[in-house]
Amino acid sequence: MLDNRIRGKKICVACGDSAGHIFPGLALAEELTRRYKDVKISFLTSGDRLARSLLAESGFSLHVLPLHRQRRPMRENLKFLSGLLKGTLESVRIIFSERPDCFVGFGSYVAGPPFVAALLLGVPTLIHEQNAVMGRANRIMRRFATKVAISFKEDDNRRGRNVVFTGNPIRESAARTCDKTKALDSLGLEGNKFTILIIGGSQGSRAINSMTIEMLRDMRKGLRDRMQLIHISGEGDYEWVKRAYEDIDIGYRLYPFFRDMGTLYSASDISISRAGASVIYELCMHRIPSILIPYPFAESHQVQNAGFLAQREAAAVIDENRCSKASLLKEVERFIDEKEVRKSMGEKMAALVAFDAAGRLADEVSSLL
Repeated sequence: MLDNRIRGKKICVACGDSAGHIFPGLALAEELTRRYKDVKISFLTSGDRLARSLLAESGFSLHVLPLHRQRRPMRENLKFLSGLLKGTLESVRIIFSERPDCFVGFGSYVAGPPFVAALLLGVPTLIHEQNAVMGRANRIMRRFATKVAISFKEDDNRRGRNVVFTGNPIRESAARTCDKTKALDSLGLEGNKFTILIIGGSQGSRAINSMTIEMLRDMRKGLRDRMQLIHISGEGDYEWVKRAYEDIDIGYRLYPFFRDMGTLYSASDISISRAGASVIYELCMHRIPSILIPYPFAESHQVQNAGFLAQREAAAVIDENRCSKASLLKEVERFIDEKEVRKSMGEKMAALVAFDAAGRLADEVSSLL
């Protein structure tokens, strides 16, 4: 797309340190650079290793802010507040130096300081909320933002003259589909077995990893023989989960992290997953019936996300504090045995997705340039 109005424009994008914040930001950047070849995009994030790695690999300009997560013990918050002050000063320096034509924030404590810097320098701002319930940082920033984009169409935050529904942008590598047989073959898995994808989020989930292993250990051999697993454990749990699988008679592929998620989605029949906004929209796009075990903390964002799908019969949900190997196995068996349930759920999941979310968000950003 040619638009002389956009030529040479600069956009600063701030993302939190989880994949759920980073991937929508990258999806937007991919769409903008596809449309406008000479648009200049730079990212700001924290010093988190995963965040730096994912954004550095993207090829976009990257600035690392001296920020720290807020912790429960009050003494740890001194480090958070110190980082917030330093991050704001550094953000002012970066925004002043880059002179962007627009600032886009994807929530979390990371977006706050550069958002303030953009306001001080008169830069138009857009914030994007991925979750069903708006996070603390976005609730504050929405009062001053030029535009607020939301992912859930029936979000209570949709009210307001500056609020627009865009959906949650999904990056190309996750949206991409391929033939299931080809996907399974590329992973070295069998084509005639029921395939379950285990996702604990970009940081991994000790609860999901442990419950999955316990379930498999107690599962009858006849059922194990019918299935195979693709398991993303997170780096922290990878070694012990690997050792656990060595004692379980089942076909599997285990990864600490996987970048080409489109291949894994194409290979899978169902998923057991956390309920971060990015992963549930990716699962919905690929119509993969899912058992969601939401992370119960962090303002209960995932609980609200999972509840949104459950109310529409677009997912099965098990609360973490009520999840057991027996309850998880019961849902797995139901999905394996009831093909019509899987088909119906997949259709309801697809109905929730704004397939052109990246394009919609890019339209809103373009309108500010």
